[in-house]
Amino acid sequence: MKHPVVVLLLVLAAPLLRAQNADADVTKYLAMIQDGQIEQVKAEIPSLLTRYPNNPGVLYLQAQTTSEGAEAVRIYQSIVDNFPSSGWAPEALFRVYQFYYALGLYRTAELKMAQLKKNYPVSKRATGTGEVDTGSLPEDLSRSPAAGTPAGTHDSASAHFTLQVGAYTTQANAEKQKSFFEGLGYAVELISRVKENRSLYLVLVGNYASAEEAKARGAEIKEKFRIDSIVTSN
Repeated sequence: MKHPVVVLLLVLAAPLLRAQNADADVTKYLAMIQDGQIEQVKAEIPSLLTRYPNNPGVLYLQAQTTSEGAEAVRIYQSIVDNFPSSGWAPEALFRVYQFYYALGLYRTAELKMAQLKKNYPVSKRATGTGEVDTGSLPEDLSRSPAAGTPAGTHDSASAHFTLQVGAYTTQANAEKQKSFFEGLGYAVELISRVKENRSLYLVLVGNYASAEEAKARGAEIKEKFRIDSIVTSN
């Protein structure tokens, strides 16, 4: 029978060992992605998520292998929100910045970069040029900044903040989300961004005077409807 102190030390060391193993695996798979083996890495994601649940590095790896830009940015944003002290948070926030810059949502991109510089001032992303590395973006967002085509009126002159509650590649799905929130009494707008005959439909809820107010309403929506949101502004 093991000595109680030894057992206690093993129990306390287990989370640290798992974290170290996860970091080693993430580093290995990121190198594979750089070598063009993204499909091989993508196949390993379910196993990694099972072995290292709620690990920010594994979530970052999942986002890296997600071809759908809107889903990838949702995962990146979850790392920033849920693991702000992790080493992956500043890199994930930079990816969110890239996403909005590539869509042509420059005001929102500026807010994300400002957050990056404020919360992670020593990060290489905060102290660098801030230019978009298009080679690291999902395929559908890796070209030139998008031209915007409004599917509804969105008055940028009012300098307001909104909540992005959905981003869809099909307008029908976006309309369903829009109708859901309209039925609850929310003010909702639908914005489409078109790039080389490919569209992304963004569902925006509310009109708030500050980012803090928008974030608070987003927390309420998350609690009531289990729907994630991201604070945006034109």
